[in-house]
Amino acid sequence: MRRALLAGLFVAFLIPPSAGTAEQVDGLRAKRFVRQLAAMGPRPAGSATERRAGALVAKELRALGYRVVIQRFRLPEGGFSQNVVGLGPGATRAVVVAHLDGVPEGPAANDNGSGVAAMLEVARGLRGRPVLVAALGAEERAWTASKVHLGSARLMRGISVAGKRRIRVALSLDMVGVGWSFEVRGLEPAPNRSSRLALATARSLRYRVVYHPDNGLSDHAEMTRGGLPATWIQWRWDPCWHTPCDTADRIVPAKVSVAAGLALATVRRAIRSP
Repeated sequence: MRRALLAGLFVAFLIPPSAGTAEQVDGLRAKRFVRQLAAMGPRPAGSATERRAGALVAKELRALGYRVVIQRFRLPEGGFSQNVVGLGPGATRAVVVAHLDGVPEGPAANDNGSGVAAMLEVARGLRGRPVLVAALGAEERAWTASKVHLGSARLMRGISVAGKRRIRVALSLDMVGVGWSFEVRGLEPAPNRSSRLALATARSLRYRVVYHPDNGLSDHAEMTRGGLPATWIQWRWDPCWHTPCDTADRIVPAKVSVAAGLALATVRRAIRSP
């Protein structure tokens, strides 16, 4: 408890509160959702636990007014995983995703229950807007033995070329509840259009964030390779990544709130622009 309090105070010092987003997201509510997911146990791609978690996300999205579509896809070594996609009204202008699966070694609270909870906070703030939000399956390549992140690859196959052109920003929320460095990440050495928009929004909110290129460690990779330049929002680094100690008690609500707040403000900025 003392560690979580100190971490929350550190975030409050590092990132000042911002009008217009803080009241739209609730880190404590997000942490309660992470606890629900983690209590189900490990949820590797294709497992019954992953499906139960997907049903919970679908219920939340329907309650928020989204039209829910389930995209099932085959796994390389047998079985199926799925994406839980929530669609707002009209032609999609923004995409916000988080992977729902985890590794079998633990309850996957930060990786990536935290991202799913943050995505739902963003979905709450974007009700009635022309957006696509999704909890994606089969991101964990260490488990699926795939060279690609299968859920995001499946999502991209369902978006037409014209649809991708209409989308102004694509964000992946992954591991947003633990860590000391708040980062926007992308495949490119210099920020792509989604990364630039997220960084500009962070500056306007007085969020202290850095750009960190990577070689494709999350779902932003398949979105970018699929013709939709995307960025990954993350708190980094988590010493319990892919281990049994990735538990819900470690999640810092203020950090989830900051990540969700940045994603929400970035999408709002994108869909307001001409």
